[in-house]
Amino acid sequence: MKPLYIIAILSCWLTACSKDAIDQYGDRSFIYLVNAGTDTSAVKPIEYSFAFHPGEEKDTIPVLVKLIGKLTDQDRAISLVVDASATTALASDYQLPATIRLRGHKAVDTIDLILHKSDRLKTGKLKIRLALQANDIFQLGPPANRYIDITFSDMIARPGWWTSVVETNFLAKYSDAKYRLFIEATGIADMTDLSESEQRAYAIIFRDFLARGRENGEVYEDENGQINVSPNLF
Repeated sequence: MKPLYIIAILSCWLTACSKDAIDQYGDRSFIYLVNAGTDTSAVKPIEYSFAFHPGEEKDTIPVLVKLIGKLTDQDRAISLVVDASATTALASDYQLPATIRLRGHKAVDTIDLILHKSDRLKTGKLKIRLALQANDIFQLGPPANRYIDITFSDMIARPGWWTSVVETNFLAKYSDAKYRLFIEATGIADMTDLSESEQRAYAIIFRDFLARGRENGEVYEDENGQINVSPNLF
């Protein structure tokens, strides 16, 4: 490959390519991984926890791939493999499509990685590394965009927004069990950007959830005793 041709390709990765720029590649097509909302910056790992999605036994992680080259009206096969040397998950922990393709007329497409929940995820994180490989159709894009790590678990930890103020005014003492119940009751896991009145509203929803459950015979306890909101909540 001529040096000027390489420079042209790299320039196209770093900028929005015009049709004329793509035409100069001829029949060559390049593919690489990207994060949502980005172009060619080094692809960042994805981290997922089932703890933030109560009731889900499996979930789908979209893995984005991007094309540099000419669009076609045909689906084209992508070679995406699990790198066993950097993967701790078992084959039963995830599922990739039987056939992985870039669909016709698409410059950006999504590969659905399905993660499966298991008891092992409550005590440790698992990792899957997906790596692109060159094939007869596609060459590879930037080296930093040729693989992506997906780490997943069913673990939970005290979030930064659960401060001493939140404890005193709204939710009382933190525990993992309480946080899981809070997510189940309210449908949210992050109150970082919420106003005080919004935080109070979600705390009231949680309080009412606990009250209804106890009326139906549920027992809500953790290492601190009975799970309750702050007595200062009104």
